[in-house]
Amino acid sequence: MNEDINKIIDCLKKGLKEDPSNIVFGKLNEGIEGDSKVNSLKLGKYYDLLNLTNGMRCGDIDLWSYSELERNQYVLSDIQDEKESWLSIGQILYEPLIMNRFDGNVYRFDMDEDGTLMNYFGELDFFLKNYVFGYGYSEVIPNSEDDDWFLFLKKKGIISD
Repeated sequence: MNEDINKIIDCLKKGLKEDPSNIVFGKLNEGIEGDSKVNSLKLGKYYDLLNLTNGMRCGDIDLWSYSELERNQYVLSDIQDEKESWLSIGQILYEPLIMNRFDGNVYRFDMDEDGTLMNYFGELDFFLKNYVFGYGYSEVIPNSEDDDWFLFLKKKGIISD
């Protein structure tokens, strides 16, 4: 995991703990580092994030904890291949977020009239830095200028005005 992301997560964890009402829009759990029951190979690059924070809610973006992963893999039933390349890692506004566990690229499933469309967000570190913790949040979340998570990121200096 990128060192910048480590610092951002540490800063946000502290900021969220400062005010108990912050749990309404954000939560970053403690990491799973050292848990011998976790299959790191099956998780790909997502394992590094779980070591920092075992699941998180960042406004309208949720990333699954280790215990939530298994029950949320149903969204992959139509695209999973024999190598089990895909991992459902969360959701944006209830639309599934998936990651290719071999290259770490993140996508969102969107339903259109012709079926399923996948929107590409880049590699996991890029997705986190730009969409979860950056201005890209406003590209994927409507009316984000009034969104508590987006305002929290500004207040903490993660993104500037």
